[in-house]
Amino acid sequence: MAAVVETNPAAAAATAASAAGAAGRRRGFLSQTQATSPVDAVVHGRLPDWLRGSLLLNGPAVWDLSAASYAHWFDGLALLHRLHFGGNGSVRYHSRFLDSEDARLSRSRGRPEFGGYDTPVSGGLLSRILHVFDPRRTDNGCVVLSVCDGQWQAHTESDRVMRFDPVTLATIGELRWADRLALPLMAAHPCVDSQGRWWNVGVRFGRRCEYVLVSADRRGERRARASIVTERPGYLHAFALSARHALIWECAWRAHPLRFLFAGESYAKHFDWLPAKGSRLHAVSLADGSVSSWDAPPLLVFHGVQAYERGKDIVLDLCLHSAPVVEEFAIERLRAGGPSEAARARHTRFVLSPGAAAAREEALPGRFELPQVNMKAALAGPARYVWAASAADAVQGGSFFDRTIKLDHASSRITERAYANAVALEPLFVPAPGARAEDDGVLLVHTLADNDAGSVLRVLDAATLDERAAVELPVVVPFGFHGAWAKA
Repeated sequence: MAAVVETNPAAAAATAASAAGAAGRRRGFLSQTQATSPVDAVVHGRLPDWLRGSLLLNGPAVWDLSAASYAHWFDGLALLHRLHFGGNGSVRYHSRFLDSEDARLSRSRGRPEFGGYDTPVSGGLLSRILHVFDPRRTDNGCVVLSVCDGQWQAHTESDRVMRFDPVTLATIGELRWADRLALPLMAAHPCVDSQGRWWNVGVRFGRRCEYVLVSADRRGERRARASIVTERPGYLHAFALSARHALIWECAWRAHPLRFLFAGESYAKHFDWLPAKGSRLHAVSLADGSVSSWDAPPLLVFHGVQAYERGKDIVLDLCLHSAPVVEEFAIERLRAGGPSEAARARHTRFVLSPGAAAAREEALPGRFELPQVNMKAALAGPARYVWAASAADAVQGGSFFDRTIKLDHASSRITERAYANAVALEPLFVPAPGARAEDDGVLLVHTLADNDAGSVLRVLDAATLDERAAVELPVVVPFGFHGAWAKA
């Protein structure tokens, strides 16, 4: 197995020092300073004959630089991974670092040059002032992978989008927006509708702040479809699409616009938790851009589960956190095994009825995060099944993600598959070709147990959660967030 080694020799020393405080499954929070050349993985069990294509994973991988380190899990420099399922039970793995401007400058200077989610921008306030008319925004797309008109992209919570080749993982370059829309913040999760159109939501700061819903093509032509005025925009990580609407949640964790221009702090420090002001839920018609809005209790949301029309009502299912959980994800805290409530987001439904001032809240079974549904079923609405990552003792809290669950909305039954002394991340659903049942397919789950030599990809039957195969990788894949399936 060949490897591409980072040019910064101090990074390896920093990783070794951190290893003293991280062991077992927590190795997934250590910096990975090498990218792996293509190598065959070891497969135990039997892979479905139809499973042909590539699992693409994205996530932070380098937190420790020669002079300084990133402070937060979300901030490490991006490493892309490809697990290619070639048929006949074979899986081939390789990885490659995303070649972003942020990564090049940060490595060369030995410090987090553009900062991150909870890592300050290098230079602090002075840097902000010098770049007030062109704020420095990271292009470290370490959160989400999406495809627009056949073009693969890596995203974070800024308007800087990196393109890459899904076969070689080579960085193609930044997508230069061809429009004049000034949207420095954009949701990390774009959405693709049933017609294959790419959508996202950006935030515009000024005397009046706005959410702007846009559609786009691979050439970088964004078209503004609607705008929603707000005094202080709420934190926006994602949004949802139903068959006829875009659903935007305005969280009670609200931005202070002037801080984004002048404060020398991290991204997260630009927000204040303001529960007294509550939240708002907005539905934007995909057909004509008209907006309807409803009051809601104070929300903090990373991910939506699904959205659909039910008669004249719109239904929105969300994973709710009770208060900001940013501090839980400090990288040194995670390396030390600090408890996290992130796996226990409250599964809640909001019903948006025409003419009503406020959304109607309904409790739903389950506490979980990183939800997955059959997107074809969800866009037709409603999806019956939800798969997600959760943890033991889901009501009282304590541990990190350690199990995969399946919720059946028809029966309210929750099935789970736990992994002893392990971390189990997002279960990516891959439908079987020509599937007739909504849960006909497999789940691909990145896991790491205390005694594993490297990461293990579990291939589960999506209907039963029975394990069909386990793919042993030659390295520990640093813990990321989301994956994507590229068909053969």
